[in-house]
Amino acid sequence: MHTHRSLADRVAQPDYSGNVMAAIHQLALASDEAHAVDLLAAASDQMGTDAAAFVSFVRDDPSHESFRFLLACDPVWCLEYERRAWYSNDPWLQYSLTNSSPARAHEISPGSAQQRAVVELAAQFGFRSALIVPAPSSGGLSRVGVLCLGSSTPGFFDDDGYLTLKMLARTLAMELHEWWIARIKRELVINARLMEDDLALLAHERLGHSTKHIANALDMSPNAINSRFQRMNAKLGVPNRKAAAQLAAEYGLI
Repeated sequence: MHTHRSLADRVAQPDYSGNVMAAIHQLALASDEAHAVDLLAAASDQMGTDAAAFVSFVRDDPSHESFRFLLACDPVWCLEYERRAWYSNDPWLQYSLTNSSPARAHEISPGSAQQRAVVELAAQFGFRSALIVPAPSSGGLSRVGVLCLGSSTPGFFDDDGYLTLKMLARTLAMELHEWWIARIKRELVINARLMEDDLALLAHERLGHSTKHIANALDMSPNAINSRFQRMNAKLGVPNRKAAAQLAAEYGLI
C-alpha cells in the first residue's frame, strides 16, 4: 500500500521517472504471463499505485471475442467480474473502445446501475480511485488494451503529479499491449499450425478477393481454395473466412 505519500510527493523524487521507465523496459523480457504480472506489479509499485490490471480485448465480429488479463491486484476482483459477465457493462472498457486518451475514473460517468456496480466492485479491490489508460490499435483493427491503475486513497490521481504519471502510464499500457499481441500471435501460429500458404490465403481474403481470383493467383482450383478455408476456419475457431482473415490481421499475422 502507498497511502502515506501523495502522488505529487512521489513524482517529485528525482529518480521517480527513471525507476518507472526501468521497470517498464523489463516487460520486453517477460517470458510468460506470470513473469509479465510480476513486472506489471513492479512498475505499479514504482508508480506508487496499489493495484494494476491490464486487459487485452479483441472483437473480430459479434461471434468471436477474446479477453486476456494480467492482474497485479486481488484476483478475486477478476473472478467476480467474469462470473457476472460484466464486459458489456464495464464503463472503463467502453470508454477505452472509443477513446485514446487516459482518463481518471471520476471523469467516466457510469450510465446505468450495472455500470455503477462495476465501478463499486473495483473500489473494493484497490481501485477506490483509478486511472484508465487505453492502448488502441490503428488500421481499422478492433484490438485494444486497457491498463487500469488503482489506489485505495480517494483522489490519489488528482494532484500535481498526475501529468507525469499519465505519460508514464501511457508508455506502460502500450508496452503491455505489444507484449500481449506478440504472445498471442505466437500461440495462434503454433496452435492452429498455420503455414505460409495459409497466410497467403488469408491475405487475399483480407483484400476482399473472390475464390476465383485467389484460385487463379495461386494456381489452384476453387474447390481446393474453399476446402482450405474451411479447414483454417475450424483450426482458428471462427465461423467463416472473413472472420479468419480479420483474426489474422488483429494479431499481426498478415
